[in-house]
Amino acid sequence: MNTSSPFSFISYNSVSFLEMKLKEMFNNHIISDYMFIYHRHEDDETKDHIHGWVNPNTRIDTINFQLQLQQPDPTRPDKPLGITNPRKSDMDDWILYTQHYKPYLISKMQDRKYYYQKDDFHFLDQDTFDENYYHAFHSSDWATQSQINKLLQDPDFCRADLIFNGVLPLQSANSLLSLLRLEQSNANGITDRHGRSDVHD
Repeated sequence: MNTSSPFSFISYNSVSFLEMKLKEMFNNHIISDYMFIYHRHEDDETKDHIHGWVNPNTRIDTINFQLQLQQPDPTRPDKPLGITNPRKSDMDDWILYTQHYKPYLISKMQDRKYYYQKDDFHFLDQDTFDENYYHAFHSSDWATQSQINKLLQDPDFCRADLIFNGVLPLQSANSLLSLLRLEQSNANGITDRHGRSDVHD
């Protein structure tokens, strides 16, 4: 892959080696930003690893990127440590997923044994990371949808306000009406058959 878009990868390098190489790439104007976080392996994984994310400063040949991150392994001279094939990656989703933020995982029908904190991330610049982190949790598409879902669970909230205030398009009106009917049916123990309640065909 030859790309100028942000991408992520899984690394089996040592933390010190990976950080040294990423800083080197920044100093050489190859990348403009990086983040990574160390993960202990889950039950369905075989070994500990690092999740990494970079923002290119120029077009990057990801094969060359992989070669630059090959690290000699004294225990296996024939197989250096390195990274998996990079993939294009959305920054917000990457932060939420790699922290194993539980509400985010639940929204993706996933769960994990280990959970992480903001302090577990490594990054190039504190101010940039703080801005990226805040965006993921408060302004990302997922965060916006999560806020809408909380409003929809509030019985005192007028769902029409989501349309009147421009949060949702007018085309969402039928969906909101269907959700309201579903909630009323569940609350009353009534089976709703498109306007016909508890009737037999």
